[in-house]
Amino acid sequence: MLLFGRIFAALISGALLAQAYSLNPFWPLAWLAPIPLLIATVGASRQGALAYGAIAGVGSMALMAGYFMDLGGIVPVIVIALARVIIWAAMAYAVRSAARLLPAWAAVFVFPALMAGIETLIAATSPHGSAGSLAYSQMDFLPAIQAAALGGAPAITFVVALFASAVALLIAKRAFFAALTPAFVVGGALAFGVFRTPIPVMPVANEAPRLLLATLIAGDQFDGVPDDWRLVWNAYTPQIERAADEGRSVVVLPEKIAHLPPGDRAAAIEQLAEIARRRDILIVAGADDQAEEGRFNRAFAFMRDGWQSYDKRHMIPGFESHFELGGAPLIFSHEGVRYGVAICKDLDFPALGREYAGVDVMLAPAWDFGDDGWLHSRMAVLRGVENGYAVVRSARNGLLTVSDAYGRVLHEAPSGPQTAYNVSIPTAGRVPTIYSRIGDAFGWSTLALAGLLIGWTIWVRRRAGQHD
Repeated sequence: MLLFGRIFAALISGALLAQAYSLNPFWPLAWLAPIPLLIATVGASRQGALAYGAIAGVGSMALMAGYFMDLGGIVPVIVIALARVIIWAAMAYAVRSAARLLPAWAAVFVFPALMAGIETLIAATSPHGSAGSLAYSQMDFLPAIQAAALGGAPAITFVVALFASAVALLIAKRAFFAALTPAFVVGGALAFGVFRTPIPVMPVANEAPRLLLATLIAGDQFDGVPDDWRLVWNAYTPQIERAADEGRSVVVLPEKIAHLPPGDRAAAIEQLAEIARRRDILIVAGADDQAEEGRFNRAFAFMRDGWQSYDKRHMIPGFESHFELGGAPLIFSHEGVRYGVAICKDLDFPALGREYAGVDVMLAPAWDFGDDGWLHSRMAVLRGVENGYAVVRSARNGLLTVSDAYGRVLHEAPSGPQTAYNVSIPTAGRVPTIYSRIGDAFGWSTLALAGLLIGWTIWVRRRAGQHD
């Protein structure tokens, strides 16, 4: 392949990756995106492989640069772009070296192992959790995302990247034998996804109820976090009362709907608690709660017999640095249903989502940034697939969504001024998953596999006396 052909291939991969990593990805492109880059990398020089990977890495930022700029300015854009350049350049170089020195059946696993392993490392160390994982590009492809029930988001990334790696080596090196195992793995993962996802069925008369009637309410008419909680309560409480009149047993409001100052917080809490007692409904609402023990991004769960609270544990850097961090999950049973409560960004973190394994329904007050409503809601949906529970998410400036334990989005509507969205929640969820038991063992094992393959490559090079 000529130099300009390799550069063009890297540019194509960058463009496809930009769409795969975008706020509204088209899932098939993620399977194809790495292929031109990997083909260009095989047979390239060392400097060329690094350059082609860097081109694809920086290109992958094309559709997200404006979003990151709006959120945090130029610094996050530069930092993320540099990280992408380094990661993709390093992966391209590793693939190039493995393709030259290792048997094709081993070299084919270098790219997927690196992709899944690096994502596992990032999810465990980044203040943004698993945000940026290629796995989220597959949220509209149900058979693929079922792999998360086995190994979390890295399992999805591994399968997608393995397909690309096998195709690239098949084209670049005619490695037909090396494609057999990847074909078996990818085909098996998709077959598992098809057979794992049950066909939806309607409740049958005289059977125990399987659907819970709920209302998700979001008030985008309020800017920021209003200091006058009474104004906010006056907008929300009539809608809560109306939901109770219509037989809805659960009402979920968004994150930080108002600031509760120390002198007034008791009155504000009691007003919603009184409605929950009087109407015998479950109300979950998020607030900026300035209590005696500190200031918290807090979610309240009001029920007939009292209320409990949950404090957000993962804050948006910069935006929420004034809040104290929460320290524990909130899990409770109400009317025979086991609930968990988390807040918005918390569900970007697979480890936190795994703490709720065993609940039927996750209730998540949230507040998005408008354009990222689809992507951010799907991060929460994937936590449900990983751990086997339904997810109910009520977001300001985003989407109101309900998904089941298999990642099927059952209800979805955009938030707006005084939006009240009636939904039904599946309560026959609680699907046991392997991931909820073994955690990120698969992701860490792929990182170990990548290290083993890279070490093998270095050993072969030194044994052969090559200096590359």
